[in-house]
Amino acid sequence: MSEVKAIEAVDNALGALDPEERARVLGWAQLKFGAPAKIGAGAQQQPPAQPAPVNPPADSTKSKAPKKPKTIISMDKNLNLSPSGKPSAVQFAAEKSPTNFREKCVVAVYYLRDVIEMEKVTVQAVFTYFKHLQWPVPADLKNTLQQAGTAGWLDTADSEYIKLTSLGENLVEHDLPAKAKTK
Repeated sequence: MSEVKAIEAVDNALGALDPEERARVLGWAQLKFGAPAKIGAGAQQQPPAQPAPVNPPADSTKSKAPKKPKTIISMDKNLNLSPSGKPSAVQFAAEKSPTNFREKCVVAVYYLRDVIEMEKVTVQAVFTYFKHLQWPVPADLKNTLQQAGTAGWLDTADSEYIKLTSLGENLVEHDLPAKAKTK
């Protein structure tokens, strides 16, 4: 596909969205493709980033850096995700219908903080929420939570105290489930 056709396709696709939808799509594209432009109202176009230097082919005689061990997250067996008098985690997730890992992380943090009133939401609690809902867990849950933070939905500066931002609250309370597009 030529660049011109790609630009036309992007223009047509984004032109059909309302401003909030367009901002979410552009935010996703920025995260996925590393676009340097700022997303949002009043954003100014940024100059393109310098391409990363090309690394020479790996020399088989050089030793490779050891891979860092994978972090193993365990279930929080004391977490009650079906409290009496409140919606269960399953009911809440079904009502909000998050469609991707980042939205699921925000829904989990919201439920843990606002519905069952967990004092400090942790990565372990979010992991437990995912497992309880039988959702696939992202390969790197901490990174996915940080991506939701980059979107402005979470504050992940401390993985033992994940905070929901006002943008995250608005996502759960007003934007989920996603509205069907009308043309």
